[in-house]
Amino acid sequence: MTAANGLFSLDGRVALVTGASRGLGVAMAEALAEAGATVLLNGRNASTLGAVVERLRDRGLKAEALAFDVTELDAASAAIQSIVLNHRRLDILIANAGAIHRAQLADWTSEDWDDVLNTIWTIPSSIVAT
Repeated sequence: MTAANGLFSLDGRVALVTGASRGLGVAMAEALAEAGATVLLNGRNASTLGAVVERLRDRGLKAEALAFDVTELDAASAAIQSIVLNHRRLDILIANAGAIHRAQLADWTSEDWDDVLNTIWTIPSSIVAT
């Protein structure tokens, strides 16, 4: 933990970061871990997540991989139940997973909108249901 992070301690906290296999998700997971949290990194690709988790653990940070698709409610609910069973808590959720639909807005269908919104809202709704 750096001196600056001492001012913002997350020791004992458990955080779930979705979309954490690259980019902003990795950066947010790393920052939470540096502040002392146990970080659960989510993404769809287990091997990609494993490599990120290994890099964080090599630095002495607390990190675990949770590979599942956030748009699948059963998978998201099972993941939340697993977190509660194994860690007894979930203090922080960063719903970073996103979907990209490359088309002109006028060409979007209601299903396209649903796909994008389901990526954002499935995890929060599964927490409420737990």
